[in-house]
Amino acid sequence: MEYENNNPSVINEGNGSISNQSSHDYSINEYSDSGESSVGNESLIGLLEDLANIDDEDISPLLASSKINVSQSVQDFGKINEDDIDGAQEHQLPIGNMNSKKSAIAPFLEHKYKKDLVLVLLMMTFLIMGSLVYSLFIPTVFLNYVAINFPNEKDIQTKATYYKSFSDSIPYISMFCFGALGGVLSDKFGRKLMFYYGSTMVILDMISCYITIRTNNLYYYYVVHGFAGTFNVSLAAVYSYIADISEEHQVPYLYSMVGVSLGLGIVLGPVISVISTIHETQLQQQQLSMPTLYIACGLVACTLLIIPFLKESLTIAKENNKIRVTKSSSNPFKLIKLIFSANGYVAFVILLYTSISYTEQDVFTTYYYHNELVYNWTGNDNSFYMGGVGILMIIWSLILIPLLLKRYSERKLISVGFLIGTLSHISFAFAFNQWIWIGSGVVAAFVPNVLYLLQSVISRATPPEIKGSILTGSRAIGSLAGFLGSLAASNLYREFTSGNTIYFPGAAYLINSVILFATFISSLIIWKKYKNPNPLIRKNVKKKITIIKKSTSLTNISINVDSINN
Repeated sequence: MEYENNNPSVINEGNGSISNQSSHDYSINEYSDSGESSVGNESLIGLLEDLANIDDEDISPLLASSKINVSQSVQDFGKINEDDIDGAQEHQLPIGNMNSKKSAIAPFLEHKYKKDLVLVLLMMTFLIMGSLVYSLFIPTVFLNYVAINFPNEKDIQTKATYYKSFSDSIPYISMFCFGALGGVLSDKFGRKLMFYYGSTMVILDMISCYITIRTNNLYYYYVVHGFAGTFNVSLAAVYSYIADISEEHQVPYLYSMVGVSLGLGIVLGPVISVISTIHETQLQQQQLSMPTLYIACGLVACTLLIIPFLKESLTIAKENNKIRVTKSSSNPFKLIKLIFSANGYVAFVILLYTSISYTEQDVFTTYYYHNELVYNWTGNDNSFYMGGVGILMIIWSLILIPLLLKRYSERKLISVGFLIGTLSHISFAFAFNQWIWIGSGVVAAFVPNVLYLLQSVISRATPPEIKGSILTGSRAIGSLAGFLGSLAASNLYREFTSGNTIYFPGAAYLINSVILFATFISSLIIWKKYKNPNPLIRKNVKKKITIIKKSTSLTNISINVDSINN
């Protein structure tokens, strides 16, 4: 496979470091999470003299791409504080454009393709809304099935949990087997194709559920629902779409906006679900409510009306010279193997993503039955709870995460997220009172942001030409973990509520808290071992000027003239 590396900071010796030949290297100032920098041997005056000797012809491409005014940067050098420098280096922000007074959501407000960004987030919101309304409907399908086919069954909920465990796990297998292929198709034919595919598969899934209800036969639902798991390629394509139309330093902030879409979907989805059943009695709410299914299908259908108004992001990326045509393999697993073998950093980050994909399944798989059993919640109670969590997710994604990203790197926030996940899972496990469960949910509302931040790290460490393949491939790998996690959570819940052993509905949460803590420790080790790679170093950048500051009050200007063979 011929591969043109436009991101030499990533595909290297497997250690996540940057290795470029330099004709001039007056000082070496590599960024590390500790914030330390080394000082060159040349004097500041000598460096400025060499800077003056650089030809205008040599320096003009840099100025055009980085938008740094050298003379102004030298004049304002003393005004740059250490936090600005650390933040700029860690997030790959152009130092000349640093403005501490800018809004935390400035990358969104000032986006060049804001209309397309809004549309793709709106599309995702409708997809999440419809999917969530549908997911709140599914448990009653299995309860109804067991009640009809096993009228003498004493523990209907345990039996329903058994059948639902297959529904929760089978889609992950199809995503693992075919999801990576969707990433390759996304890179070749565009992200919009994946959007159409994802929405269509969810609608077909809902149709199969309708047929199952009318025929009282689960096989229709199991088969179509299994293949419909590949709709996740559309969610991965959202990340690729945003990366295609955005500058690299904007990606962490804009990926947090995906959390806003998810939060809106989680808030509005349950509200719509409650409204659809508000006229029903409590007994009717525990039974099937077909209008809920129709509404869910209608919400997903709205995405098909939005997609045509989106510009194809691959076209935008090519116009902006972000993507260059290369010969690449059509085998998605070879591409994933390439990244894994070429760069250990990306491989370990994907493993972190896999871990949280496994542990998140316990709450998503069992919360409905758990809350019904332990707190005697109805479907509407669960809907209100999820709506409240959605509001908190919006606050985190829209306000708090962008503010934190101005001061801390994604990597630090990811580790904090794993620690919060550990503590909230322990609290979920021993939440014998509903208020403890609700409080745990308030804290855990931060954790979904870890998924977006991990996607941001993977995206910025991946060449644009195969970004879709790698992002979708990471979701495919995470799907295998999701398959195992949903099976484990369902079976643990069924075992510890069946009366065959001790009664402990939160057993799965406690076990996963151990896994999350181990992941937290692993993340710290990974960040310590691998420097944060700089994906802004591209093949067409011939010169790079970096202005950095020592940990003392002295300053140091480092000029690196990189020579990259074409």
